[in-house]
Amino acid sequence: MLSLQKFKAGLLVAIAAGLCVAQTASEYETPQINGIAKRLNCNCGCHLDMACVMPPSGVCEVCKTNKIKMANMLKAGMSEQQILDQYVKEQGPGVLVHEPGILGFTGPYIALALGGLALFFAIGYLKRLKPAPAVAPASDAQLAKYQAQIDNDLDKLD
Repeated sequence: MLSLQKFKAGLLVAIAAGLCVAQTASEYETPQINGIAKRLNCNCGCHLDMACVMPPSGVCEVCKTNKIKMANMLKAGMSEQQILDQYVKEQGPGVLVHEPGILGFTGPYIALALGGLALFFAIGYLKRLKPAPAVAPASDAQLAKYQAQIDNDLDKLD
């Protein structure tokens, strides 16, 4: 009786291990699937493509599910373009990643150059300004007058 329970437990562990091996990341983390995933936007809210790796676990569940779906589509004989067309059909044209144009690549550098140029001219302008004339320090009589006024105002508050 005890050996039958050990046998059943061992069989259950073997089946579970086999199922775990069947779902390894190597199936859906191939260069071909990642190449397709890079061309599709993730809809989990991360604003990355589906080839993303999300912290802290390193796996975005939406991307993982879609990569498994892509692997199954590839196994079914679909081409990369057919997979992309299927995603567009299901989720709309917004699912496709669009590469930025020439301004998207050069825009930050142009902004940096214009900011540096503006800073250069601003420093040159500030260097040319003359300092304000020095103001003579107040006399003791004026300071005493102001101190008396402050004391008077403070007495009114009490």
